[in-house]
Amino acid sequence: MSNAPVQLVGDFDGAEARFLRSQFDDCQIELIARSLRDGRTALLRWQPAAGLPPHAVETTTPRVTDRRRRPPVAWYVLEHEPEIYLTPIVSGPDLRDRFPDHFPAHAVPDQPARTGCLPFSRWFLPLAIAIALASG
Repeated sequence: MSNAPVQLVGDFDGAEARFLRSQFDDCQIELIARSLRDGRTALLRWQPAAGLPPHAVETTTPRVTDRRRRPPVAWYVLEHEPEIYLTPIVSGPDLRDRFPDHFPAHAVPDQPARTGCLPFSRWFLPLAIAIALASG
């Protein structure tokens, strides 16, 4: 984890703030809405830190966020069951399918978006396996 700042906007509890800072860097994370059904479930919008180009040159400081995959905005649902974790959301229909009646109908845009910026995305493991098989 780098010391790059994570700006949190909204009413995050201490555990949520610590978790988000351990998962991200160089960004702003905004709490868009708490679930209408469960106050421990929240919709988040991730954006890169202001003034940082999406493909900034990497430094020797370890980073959590892979800047080569940095989208202009990403959506997540943060849950507390039983531990805190994030579910990437790609569109309004995706949010409504996964979390029916939890959030306002148009809380996330309907058009598809890139799936977040976490370093170990759903494509990481299959890609790592393919590379290992090809080199071995």
